[in-house]
Amino acid sequence: MSSAGTVKWVTSDDWLELLEQTAKAVETSLKTFQRWSEGGDRPDQYALDQVADSAALAVLTTAKATVLSEESGLVQGETNEVVIIDPVDGSTNASRRIPHYCTSLCVVDDQGPLAGLVLNLANGELFHAVRDQGAFLDGEEIQPTQCTQLGEAIIGIAGNPPNPIAARQFRAFGAAALDLCSVAAGRLDGYLDPLAHHGVWDYVAGLLICREAGAVVGELEGRELVHLDHTRRLGPAAASTPQLLKQLGVVQALDR
Repeated sequence: MSSAGTVKWVTSDDWLELLEQTAKAVETSLKTFQRWSEGGDRPDQYALDQVADSAALAVLTTAKATVLSEESGLVQGETNEVVIIDPVDGSTNASRRIPHYCTSLCVVDDQGPLAGLVLNLANGELFHAVRDQGAFLDGEEIQPTQCTQLGEAIIGIAGNPPNPIAARQFRAFGAAALDLCSVAAGRLDGYLDPLAHHGVWDYVAGLLICREAGAVVGELEGRELVHLDHTRRLGPAAASTPQLLKQLGVVQALDR
């Protein structure tokens, strides 16, 4: 980093190291946590979200990073790049002790997502990707299935579709970041938010991981997925192949 003026991270690996430190800080903050079902300050928040957010910000603000968090909004730092974070994605799962929740972090620059990391807080699995360098699960490169037919596909969903989708089977796991990573790793053939109710922190790391693995991503109405608007909600989707994404009724996003 530079010692004066705007902070400049030398490489994407520097960013990735910071993301991992942040995710591990969240993991540590929840190891002895007991108030899983207790609510937070907002109706849509749990105490665990606030604890995780505080742990994450302690690392990121010390590094002088600019941050957009689901829980605390925009925290201006000294970097032009922005770290978009959901401290606990799948916090309702966490509150019920369902072992499917994670920390999701992504560094975004003027070209889009640069480095992304998703840590499964229930089992320790670590997904990561850096732009133009592939996608990995616990250090091993991952790739999606080659499914092209909706009738043969296992699709993750985030809510009941208003119209029936003729997939082979559905799964509703409740954590968008992990669900997108499952598409990247070939565990699911596709993923769809039919209700368009996700904030950018829910999906941007998973979006990068999907793209780097070779999956395709899109949005229900073809809208730009990467943004810094805390109030905006969109319908992210991913599929193993362009053919499958089209059958889900989703417009493929332009590469950024």
